[in-house]
Amino acid sequence: MSARIILVRHGRSAHVHTGWLDAAAFQRWRDAYDAAGIMPGELPPPALRVLAMQAGAVVSSDLPRARASAELLVPGAEIATSPLLRELDLPVLPLGNARVPLAAWALAIGLRKVYGALRAEAPPAATQRQAGEAAAWLIELAAQRGSVLAVTHGWIREVLARALADRGWRRVHASGRYAHWSAWTLTDGRPSGASSPV
Repeated sequence: MSARIILVRHGRSAHVHTGWLDAAAFQRWRDAYDAAGIMPGELPPPALRVLAMQAGAVVSSDLPRARASAELLVPGAEIATSPLLRELDLPVLPLGNARVPLAAWALAIGLRKVYGALRAEAPPAATQRQAGEAAAWLIELAAQRGSVLAVTHGWIREVLARALADRGWRRVHASGRYAHWSAWTLTDGRPSGASSPV
C-alpha cells in the first residue's frame, strides 16, 4: 500500500447571508463565516465516512466548520487540529465601497485567482510557507500512519495539493472538484512507512 493523503473540503457553513455587501460588510461576513460551524442537519456522504474510518489519522483545520465536519466523519475519534490547514486570506479586491451581492464578491475572487494563474503569479510568501509546513506535517503523519485524511478549505487545499506535488506526491482521485465534502486523494507511490521528501 502506498501512503495516502486525502484532502477534504468541509461541509456547508451554518452562516447564511442575504443582501448586498460593501468591502467592510464583506469582511464582517468573512469573520462570521469563520466563526460558524456547519449547517444543522448536514451529513457527509456515506462513502466519505467509510474513507475517514479507514484512514490511519484524521486531522482538520482549527476553524469551527472544519472541526465540526471532521467530527461528523469520525464521531468520538481523536482529531488533531492545526491552523496550518486554515483557509487563506482572501485577496484584496478593487470593489471599494460598491455594494454588490455576495455572489459578485465570490465571482470577483474567482476572477482574481484566474488572472493570477494566467500570469503565473507565485502565491505570497506567507501562503507558500503555510502550505509547505502543512505538507511536511501531513507527509510525516502519512509515513507514520499509512494514510491521513485532512478536513480543510477550498483555496488552501489547492495550494496544499501543489505543495505536495512539488514533494513528489501525485493526485490519483478527485471527487466534486470544489464542492463541500469533496475529496482529493494523493499518493507518494511508495509503500507505507517509506520516507518521503519534505
